[in-house]
Amino acid sequence: MNKQIAVVTFLIAVAALTAAYEFNDPLFNQILANELVELESSAYPHHRSRRDEDAVTEKCRPFRKKKLCCAEETFDELHDKDRDFKRECFKQVVGSKDGPREFDPFRCDKVDKHRRDMTCVSQCVGQKKDVLDKDGNVKEAEFGEFVKETMAKESWFVSIQDKVVSTCLAEARNATANRDTSDTESCNPAGVKLMHCMFREIQLGCPTEQIKDQKACARARDKIKRHNEFLPPPPQFLNDE
Repeated sequence: MNKQIAVVTFLIAVAALTAAYEFNDPLFNQILANELVELESSAYPHHRSRRDEDAVTEKCRPFRKKKLCCAEETFDELHDKDRDFKRECFKQVVGSKDGPREFDPFRCDKVDKHRRDMTCVSQCVGQKKDVLDKDGNVKEAEFGEFVKETMAKESWFVSIQDKVVSTCLAEARNATANRDTSDTESCNPAGVKLMHCMFREIQLGCPTEQIKDQKACARARDKIKRHNEFLPPPPQFLNDE
């Protein structure tokens, strides 16, 4: 009986880890963290003070930008292309609720709220880009076209494109199916799950000839692979050095 209970507990834990993005991939957290700082700064440029900066402890500072394995320019272009959408969505998700907030995006006691905010921003952006429907569910054909268009400059990607799309669609569907519907203020995690999956699969799938810095790529992949461990590190926007 104890063995059966242990097996059931294990399966439940695994399902929970694969259901939604749990903010335990330190490299993707870096991207979200930097975006959150940028969005806060652009939304409320006059409300940042030295005291607010001092409140950001060493433990909870955002990441410095790390080198990726490949497609770095493509991700930068995507970020620039989506900037206006993200600003609109951030104000829609956060700004209309409480007005300008104290600038403390990485205080440890605020992490849960920022996770929720970024999940909702991701849903909003996905809807504006027409890859998510009005309920935040993935629109499969549209997502496939989005990936194809985004990665058009990366000729090497063609060989893994179908695998990446099918993998990420499955993860997005699973995230939606296992979301906590009792939390009426939460957003559909499919959007942030899609973006994390796409980022992860591209970095892990880079062919050797596309990798400019082998050591940096090895470190990046090590960080990404930690996401697949059964007992992940504590959820964090932490400096992982």
